[in-house]
Amino acid sequence: MSLTLYFKRNGVAASVTCLLCYVCLLLVSVVPLTVTVDTDLTVEIAPGNQECFYQHVLMKGETTLELEYQVIDGGDMDISFYIQGPNNAILVAEERKSESSHKVDVQMTGTYKICFDNTFSRFFRKVVYFDIITENEEDDENGNWTFSKEDAAELMDIKLDDFKSIVGRVKENLERSHQVQTYLKMFEARDRNIQESNFERVNWWSGFQLFLMMSVALTQVFMIRSLFDDHSRLHKVFQPRT
Repeated sequence: MSLTLYFKRNGVAASVTCLLCYVCLLLVSVVPLTVTVDTDLTVEIAPGNQECFYQHVLMKGETTLELEYQVIDGGDMDISFYIQGPNNAILVAEERKSESSHKVDVQMTGTYKICFDNTFSRFFRKVVYFDIITENEEDDENGNWTFSKEDAAELMDIKLDDFKSIVGRVKENLERSHQVQTYLKMFEARDRNIQESNFERVNWWSGFQLFLMMSVALTQVFMIRSLFDDHSRLHKVFQPRT
């Protein structure tokens, strides 16, 4: 459904729909083309093991590789981590961290290796959530649109550069909001796992202590009864010799 309004200003009739479509086409043509690939996974890393993941990145214009990770369950909630470039160079390395985030400027096209190392732990598995974002941006050649920019500014009394700036900020804020919400969800999952682990630990120790107390109580009752039973072996042991 399309609504077209006609108005007359300074003796010139114009169509609102046509003007808006014209500006939108110009905006799409001059706004930088940004391609974003977002991958998030939750993996379990066995004790004494290392798990690696591979992300192919095509360098086109200004390209970045951003990664956030968080240990949400297992042991002391820590993991070692590193990123290795296509030329086998170590770009980022950390040891025994609970959570972290990194942003790497991509210098070459190739496959990047992302590894989580749990070899330092012999008994505890680790559950790790991580989010990989690759983004490349390439500006179109704006020189061919000089006249179009001026024409659009005259028609709509605004600057096209302001449009570009606003759209870019909105896009960045939306992406950041999504990342923050996902990260908060992982915080909640980690806290829930800690609470459930503490709950199971308290229940286990409470049951063990209850069993121990009942065993001690029954043993005391048995020993006291044996002291007063002439036929009991325990009575003969504790009976004074003359």
